[in-house]
Amino acid sequence: MKKILLSLVTVILITTSVFADEIKFTASAPNVVELGEQFRLTYSLNSKGKNIQIPELDGFRVLMGPSTSSSMSTQIINGKVTSSSSYSYTYVLLAEEEGKFEIKPAAITVDGEKKTSNSLTIEVVKVDKTRQDTGSKQSQNSASSQKITEDNLFVKVKLDRNNVYMGEHVVATIKVYTRLTIAGFGDSKFPSFDGFLSQEVPTPGQISLERENINGTIYNTGIIRKLILFPQHTGEITIDPFELEVIIRQRQANKRSGFFDDFFDNYQDIRVPRKSKPIKIKVKDFPSNKPASFDGAVGNFTLSTTIDKDSVKANDAITMRVKVEGNGNLKLIKPLEFNFPADFEVYDPKTSQNLKSSEAGMSGSTTFEYLIIPRHAGEYEIPSVDFSFFDPKAKIFRTRSTKKFTVKVAKGDGDNSGTIISSFTKEKVKFLGKDIRYIKTNDFTPQLKGEVFFGTTNFYLAYIIPFFLFVLAFVFNRKRIKENADTAKLKNKRANRVAMKRLKMASASLKAKQKDQFYDEILKAIWGYTSDKLNLPLENLNKENISEILLSKGVESELKDEFLSILDTCEFARYSPSAGSSEMDELYQTSMDTITKLEKNIK
Repeated sequence: MKKILLSLVTVILITTSVFADEIKFTASAPNVVELGEQFRLTYSLNSKGKNIQIPELDGFRVLMGPSTSSSMSTQIINGKVTSSSSYSYTYVLLAEEEGKFEIKPAAITVDGEKKTSNSLTIEVVKVDKTRQDTGSKQSQNSASSQKITEDNLFVKVKLDRNNVYMGEHVVATIKVYTRLTIAGFGDSKFPSFDGFLSQEVPTPGQISLERENINGTIYNTGIIRKLILFPQHTGEITIDPFELEVIIRQRQANKRSGFFDDFFDNYQDIRVPRKSKPIKIKVKDFPSNKPASFDGAVGNFTLSTTIDKDSVKANDAITMRVKVEGNGNLKLIKPLEFNFPADFEVYDPKTSQNLKSSEAGMSGSTTFEYLIIPRHAGEYEIPSVDFSFFDPKAKIFRTRSTKKFTVKVAKGDGDNSGTIISSFTKEKVKFLGKDIRYIKTNDFTPQLKGEVFFGTTNFYLAYIIPFFLFVLAFVFNRKRIKENADTAKLKNKRANRVAMKRLKMASASLKAKQKDQFYDEILKAIWGYTSDKLNLPLENLNKENISEILLSKGVESELKDEFLSILDTCEFARYSPSAGSSEMDELYQTSMDTITKLEKNIK
């Protein structure tokens, strides 16, 4: 009886799960076929249906169909029952006309409700007679194998455009093209993408081949990797070749003719290296009418500003959030600089990003969170700030402004400014940080009445010492003003401090096991240090001119190579499998040591 009840419950759960799924009716077929080629048009349904109706198939002849098949699977995991069913209807078609043809949606009835499929576009290509005759001869001679050439197997780095503005995204697709049988892939070497900030677009882990028409020839193509590139400087940038080892499976010619040769074929795997051609991209500078608030943002964005409260007590915290949302180089947008009131204590903004990379570019949002603490009572205003970006589609600059906020600050519970306190004795005053200390209550020697201070040594020292301190302060201040006026010298002086601050942020990312953020901070530390120390803008930095400048500064060749190796390691880490913590620790320590050595060598 228990077995019967258990079976009934299982059937009910399976039936409920099946009907709970959304009904999907999809059509699939090759994108490209040859004229006179037979191929399959398949309609898939995840529920049982009836009365399938296919559209008019202009340009094609139906040779067979529909051939139906079905499958069903059930899983019980931790008491949860999941099931799926699949029904397919297959037609064999013959391509009779050349051109592009649209197959309109088919219809089927499921539980009395009519469902329609998606439409398809199929391109029919005319067959190359020379290649067809060669292929026929090869197919007739079963002992022969097709020769591997650059025409039937090659790799390519394909760009969606090669003329863009600085900071405008470019989609790079690394693909393999073949007319042979691929058994797998060996070693590969990806371009370094020098001069670009690269972001990988998620692709399926397993490479699936699809048919594609290339200049009248049909190839099986597979996407190896897809990336979004953001050029970081103007001029002509060259993308290095992509290298890939392809494993081709070929049929071997039999030297002997035996009884079993008709039943078994011999195959061998051949490793074939392939290398793509280098590609050049022309990167244009922005128009000359840059707004003062433009800081390199490129794309199309919206700006929103919020504040969690506009009425607080003194020493209470306020959180202001600035959110930049849209499509563009969101990863490179810097925090906005506000002119906060002098009575506000403001901490460095916290940056959080919610980004998604696709063929349309990088979309999502970057949020800057400012922590503000008003220290005194009163009514204050946080003024509006402009945010400008370049719209590459319209080829113009656009400006968005933050909201203006008025904050009312009341006296806090511990805010006694402006109040005379007389209820405490000197023995009751407590030590608070470093602002207030115990009032001394020990014995002291009073000054005798009638003693004259004028003309004494202390009297003259009271004038000389302040004057001497004033002269020192004046000379020091003049020197500081002069140094601050020299921007290049100021950047050179603070280069090491800024780099070490970046490396501390990288150390925090390392402890949090945030790989991408760790390598990003290491790169920012290295590039930023080089820019400040060598007095070069970031957009003019590349490995070649850095190498030349370091050598001209007297830096040893070994130290220069170690510096460039750090850049290569960080950039290569984006395409390699996840590195271990030991390698990241070693990279962090190497970066610290290299910057320290450069600081001693470069003057």
